[in-house]
Amino acid sequence: MEKYLEYTADDFVMDDNFREWAIGRSSSDVALKWQTFISHYPEKKSEIQKAVFILKGFYSIQEAEISEDRIQELWSRINQPRSVRMRIFSKVVLQYAAVFVFALLIGAMGYRFVDTLRDRQAVAFNEITIPYGERSVIALYDGTKVWLNSGTKLRFPTSFSSNERRIFLDGEAYFDVSKKIDGQPFVVSTPSMDIQVFGTQFNVNAYVDDNQVTVTLEEGKIVATNNQTKMKTELQPGDQLSLNVSTGQENKRIVDTELFTSWKENLLRFQDATFTEVIQKMERWYDVKITVQKDMHVTKLYTMTIKTESLREMLSLLTYTTSMKYEIDQNQVFISRP
Repeated sequence: MEKYLEYTADDFVMDDNFREWAIGRSSSDVALKWQTFISHYPEKKSEIQKAVFILKGFYSIQEAEISEDRIQELWSRINQPRSVRMRIFSKVVLQYAAVFVFALLIGAMGYRFVDTLRDRQAVAFNEITIPYGERSVIALYDGTKVWLNSGTKLRFPTSFSSNERRIFLDGEAYFDVSKKIDGQPFVVSTPSMDIQVFGTQFNVNAYVDDNQVTVTLEEGKIVATNNQTKMKTELQPGDQLSLNVSTGQENKRIVDTELFTSWKENLLRFQDATFTEVIQKMERWYDVKITVQKDMHVTKLYTMTIKTESLREMLSLLTYTTSMKYEIDQNQVFISRP
């Protein structure tokens, strides 16, 4: 397993052994080896999560019989010059299931197209990326409204399948899901958790780089599936489910939902948040990189609401309650002891 220490997410995606494990087709012995690898090398967790996220999108497409002529036609289209760099699966994988091309570079907010093949028809996926420091709201064609927080990526097909409405999330989003008369479920898929709903309002915080996934339900009912343990948890309004990505452990509690959904109203709220949590949210909220002096340890918890404050005002506010000083150099912030 040592060769995997140098692997990126792209390398994991292209590895046959990893793919079989990621989609649940490996033996129990192989699955145990991967679990042991992750526990021994937690620094690879982020790349592994990204790879699983990509593969889930690929294998959610139903297998299709594809002729050799059709494959050659798609290859010729794929090999044409493109304005965005792409990476593709090997031809063996294309013959096995479907053509899947995913964006390798993430730029400013905009739509990206991922070509797939399903039932012999070319199906496009839209990907929206929200830069740090910005927030946005979109409406899907089924009537679902989605608020997207800073640094969030949302991928969804141009047309949903007849079985479900599945979208893929990396980041934080608030959903007001449109109900379907035929009961077609809406599924939010993340690397660590899938959330199934039939019409409800809820918030999902699932940044790939974070060690925790949090789902907060405001209205309706959802069922969250832990992708590690396959355990299903039902949430009622006011419930929040947190998943520790490293351990697979879950924590369900009742919360004030406004604390976790007010960001869509451009309010940044903290309640008993650690200094690290405050810094992390500030980085995404203001689109800056904050470096904290290594030997600076802050143990207090923060409860506050930020609405129109600038970055400098926010930092000045922290100095009133925290023994610290700061320097701003363009989009870099340095925090140290006074």
